[in-house]
Formats: sequence, structure tokens, C-alpha cells
Amino acid sequence: MPDADAIAERYEGLILDLDGCLWVGTAAVPGAPEAVDRWRAADRALVFLTNDPASAPEDVLQRLWSHGVRGAVHEIVTSGVVMQEYLADRFSGGAAVVVGSPAMARHVRAAGLKVVSREAHVPDADVVVLAGHADLSYRELTWAVRAACAGVPVIATGRDRLVPGENGVRPGTGAVVAYVEYAAGVDVVAVGKPGPDAWRIARERLGVQGPVLAVGDRLDSDVGGAVAAGLDAALVLSGVTSRAEAEAWKGARPVAVADDLGALLGG
Repeated sequence: MPDADAIAERYEGLILDLDGCLWVGTAAVPGAPEAVDRWRAADRALVFLTNDPASAPEDVLQRLWSHGVRGAVHEIVTSGVVMQEYLADRFSGGAAVVVGSPAMARHVRAAGLKVVSREAHVPDADVVVLAGHADLSYRELTWAVRAACAGVPVIATGRDRLVPGENGVRPGTGAVVAYVEYAAGVDVVAVGKPGPDAWRIARERLGVQGPVLAVGDRLDSDVGGAVAAGLDAALVLSGVTSRAEAEAWKGARPVAVADDLGALLGG
């Protein structure tokens, strides 16, 4: 596989995942902020693309700056941003059951939907939005399942099973999706990575015509999704994927595998 210098010099734009690439839990991945600085110093474009369903772009921006990573709101594409565009195109003017954080509810409202807040109205909603968050409750899950059983379509921010944290992994939105699919016997549509809308939005925001590299810590949603969208992808091992898993992977191949972002982009 190409060395770090070749990787850094080959591409005009970078689509960078956050969890497992720039940080794990609350701690920055060693060398990752410096790697982003080097990329920017070379006057190359950068967009952060994350399946984080609980944070608004402004929250992500604040966190980036807290780790010494420069950025702007327009460079941040969360799964909430992707969800907002998806809902605005298909369900604007309708009502939504939202399993998600306050930030996700704001995205739903910004898409032109009313958030259902009374249990009696749940079966009459037009869509169910699923987005994992720290305060997930059984009541939320019950509302989602009840609406799904009544035939309301269910849209999720993604299917990531696990999210890396400083004390170990925790369940991702994929676990919520599995719950609703099993309980209601329905198929859930996921709009975040690895879906094409997320990559399209990120690619448009880069604003470059030349080659683009996607970097993530997941083989399925990051590498597989980027390759399906026609992009080169690189894998870093600072998140949820081990080197053994990368070597055994039978899906789309990354153009490079590195221990972390610093190693990938040259230290």
C-alpha cells in the first residue's frame, strides 16, 4: 500500500470521520489534530463526516476547537444534517415521532415537520426518526414500535452497532434499529453512512474537482460506503476495527490501512 507521503499528496480533498479517527470518547487520538493541521497547511480541502446522531454541527465544532482542531460549521456534516435534508425532501409538512437527542429534534423541525409529543397521536405520525442518544428511554422505543406497527415508515441516522469510547465500546444507533425492526417486524431505512446521501453532501461541501480520500475507522460504513460512492477510502485502526479484522475483510478494500491518522497522513 502507498506510504503516508504518497497518500497525503495524491488527494485534493479529505472526508474525515470523527469517532475513532480524531477522538475516542472525550480524548483526542494522539497525533490526529496535528495531522489535520498539516493537511490544512498544504491548502487542501477538508470536511468532517460523522454518523454521530446526537450532536448538532455547532456542538461538533466546539469539540473540534477544544482539541485544537480548526474548523467551520459548513465543514461539518452530521447524520442529523443528512436526516434533515432527507426529511425535507420527502416528509416536509408532516409529523414525526423522534427517538433522538434535542439536536435531532431540531433537525426534524428544521426540515418542516412537527415533532409528535402526545402518545395518543403517535400512530398518526407520518414518519419515525431513529437516532441513538445517551438518554434513550423505553418510552421512546415504545412510541417508535407502536408507530411502526401502525405502518408508519421508519428512518434511522445509521446502522453502526458500536461506538468507541475511552472506557470501551457502547451501543450505536444500529442497536436501536435492531430493536425496532425485531419488535415491529419492519425494515428501517438508514440515511447516514454508508448511504449515498451522506457522501454526496460531504463531497459537495468540499468544493474540489480533483481526487478525494475518505478516512474512517469502520470497514462497513466508512470504507464500504465511500467506495460505493466512488471514492477512495483509507482505514485507521484507532477506533473499532482491529488489524486482524481489516485483513480478514472480504468487502471493498481500502487504499491504505494505518494505525492512526497521524501515521496515515505523515508525521
